[in-house]
Amino acid sequence: MKGFFTILGTSSAIPAKDRNHPAIFFQYQGEAFLFDCGEGTQRQIQIAGHSFYKIGKIFITHLHGDHVLGLPGLLQTLDFHDKPFVEIYGPPGIKRLIELSTTQCFYINTQELKVEVKEIKPTDEIVTVLETDNYRIKTIGLDHTVDCLGYAFEEREKFKYDSKKVKELHLKPQHFKELEILGYTTVGGKEIFKSQLGELKKGFKFVYITDTYYTENIFKLTQSADYLVLECTYFDEEEYAREAKHLSFNIFREKIYPKLLELGVKKIILTHFSRRYKDLSLFEEEIKNLKMENVVIARDLLNFTF
Repeated sequence: MKGFFTILGTSSAIPAKDRNHPAIFFQYQGEAFLFDCGEGTQRQIQIAGHSFYKIGKIFITHLHGDHVLGLPGLLQTLDFHDKPFVEIYGPPGIKRLIELSTTQCFYINTQELKVEVKEIKPTDEIVTVLETDNYRIKTIGLDHTVDCLGYAFEEREKFKYDSKKVKELHLKPQHFKELEILGYTTVGGKEIFKSQLGELKKGFKFVYITDTYYTENIFKLTQSADYLVLECTYFDEEEYAREAKHLSFNIFREKIYPKLLELGVKKIILTHFSRRYKDLSLFEEEIKNLKMENVVIARDLLNFTF
């Protein structure tokens, strides 16, 4: 197992009795990220049994309250726990929000917690906002009533050696060292190139898209995703969806799902439900009737491993 993610909240604008505001705790090889931070996120993290202290990077989709009002409290908690540094990514205005939170709502101890905020202007092109040796974080603009970003976590491709070929050639550590540095090695007087010994394997890909109306940008970001967490605020209230710039299940079924299948998206997790739905059986029954075997209705604290 490389990592896991936990859906901390599945409600939309107003929390429901059993549905918290949006947030996702995502952990990869011991490093934890947070996607959105709605009210109540801290409690959900504790209930899920995760660690505040591991969170080093926070990615905010947009500045509506249900996605950011948990952030001031979380930052204060990280400060209390002597967290040395945290990065926050979000649309224009996120810097001002953090400034007000840490100077007016509470006073952060700058000797302990350093907060670096990076504002991202939404565009119709994919932008890489963070890149390491192991992964990239990419983003694209969505179609909401305010600036809104979709995010993708992409593990880098890794070369996988063919164990049968390695065994046949009796490769030693020195051979692998040469293959990594030079791209080839010599065995029995013959040059063997790395490309002959295996292939690049696609890394894990996770995509988070909320809040948005229908836009082609959804598909630019989601190609070949292993997991897609996608908003589905309404069931069949098309007028509400259009005015509030959200998705309905009807839009998902008719216009989005077929394209996601073509793009090779493996698992789709629907979330961000309006509180008008006291239970989500309407969505579940339709998914079952349509035989959407790779679609899941999100529940608070639902966990996925990869």
